[in-house]
Amino acid sequence: MSSNPAILLLIGTLLGNPLPAAGATPADSWQHLADEVVETGLADALPGIGVVIFADARPAAIATSWEQTTPFRWGSITKTLTALAALRLHELGQLKLDTPVRSYLPAGVVNNPWAATRPLTTRQLLEQSAGLPDLSREEWNSNQPLPLWQALERRNTRLLWPPGLQHSYSNVSPGLTAAVIEQATGRKFADVLHDQVLKPLGMSRASLKPLPGLPGGFQADGSTPIPYWHMTFTAFGALNAPLPELARLLQMLLQHGRIDEQQYIQAASLAAVFSPGQTLGARQGLQVGYGAGLYSWISAGHQFWGHGGDADGYRSRFGLLPDVGRGYLIAINADRPALLRQLQRRLERALTADLTRPQVPLRYQHDSLEHYTGDYYPASARFNVAAWQTGDAPGATVTAAGDELRFRRGTRSTRLIAVGPGRFRRASDPAVTVVFASDRDGVLYLQGELGNYLKSDHCPGFIPPCHQ
Repeated sequence: MSSNPAILLLIGTLLGNPLPAAGATPADSWQHLADEVVETGLADALPGIGVVIFADARPAAIATSWEQTTPFRWGSITKTLTALAALRLHELGQLKLDTPVRSYLPAGVVNNPWAATRPLTTRQLLEQSAGLPDLSREEWNSNQPLPLWQALERRNTRLLWPPGLQHSYSNVSPGLTAAVIEQATGRKFADVLHDQVLKPLGMSRASLKPLPGLPGGFQADGSTPIPYWHMTFTAFGALNAPLPELARLLQMLLQHGRIDEQQYIQAASLAAVFSPGQTLGARQGLQVGYGAGLYSWISAGHQFWGHGGDADGYRSRFGLLPDVGRGYLIAINADRPALLRQLQRRLERALTADLTRPQVPLRYQHDSLEHYTGDYYPASARFNVAAWQTGDAPGATVTAAGDELRFRRGTRSTRLIAVGPGRFRRASDPAVTVVFASDRDGVLYLQGELGNYLKSDHCPGFIPPCHQ
């Protein structure tokens, strides 16, 4: 592959690493994997693709069809950098993550019906547990760059459920995080991001604005261009940066906050990044979820941490195994999510092939599982909020089958194996991935990899169908 002029191999040049010694089998193996993934993508009519593989907490191989300095649109991976900006300000004493955001934001910016007892905090914005739905159709379709506060003024930021209760992904939360950062520092969010994240990480060409040389994003055919999307809130997805520069972010995460032999951020602060947050489920033992800028998932029997990105024709993903210092970063510039998932799975299988699989948690014998059985209704709504509020969102059922539960949604059935009181895993999961937990009012929630649900026989006031 190295003879193919369309592919620029940058072995060892990334971040100034020395070239691997001749015959270095591990490095050769990682480079072969990166080359293979890029070749597969190009053979499937991708206009462009780039891959970086990490081993021993450092870049081990890179293969890309772009020049080293070519910028790329990273979409929602921007959220990781937005979270880092807030964490850095917290370390500096300029922003308190657990102080209610009403201490920073003008009155009326956030409408929290539970403010008296459940105030919204910046930490909850970072962990995507604020109680917000996602952008409206109008906001998604808008392609007009707006100043942050003008973008906030045109939407209703009313919380739909108590903050901190459950994870629900929303592109509004980073917009509010940017507003908190601006109010706390008296500076523009883009300037704070540059000074607290981009500059210290050595991302000198990175920007939230369009950069010269972007290769363009394309529809699934790989040839029909998609116009540049000016996102409602730049803090959720507007980052543009070359592949090697974003790789520095991953190296810092794998090196427990260090970069270029300097401690960029304290390892204790990164604990909030590699954790499932502070939702009701997480407090009851859920081990997979969304932390402060990263989320986790189970693949090939291992728990990865990372993030994905989608910027209208640009798609990307990174996954990290922090305990062993391995990971990957992949980017394509065509709207081919299925192909990206296929390549992602190939990378994840290869990165874990020689690792011992973590033991799955042992079974736990409940006296009875009947407490968890019954009909369940979604406890949150990212989109189609109107249907959710009128009771038209599809529900689920939980039944007992011997010493296991069965979660059924439509035609899909999932086995749930108990590993502790209220804690469950799917058949091969090496961690607690589903939790049943009751809140202070006795409402039973199901949270985790299957989504957010609540048992329909005892519903909270924020779901109108429960009271019809």
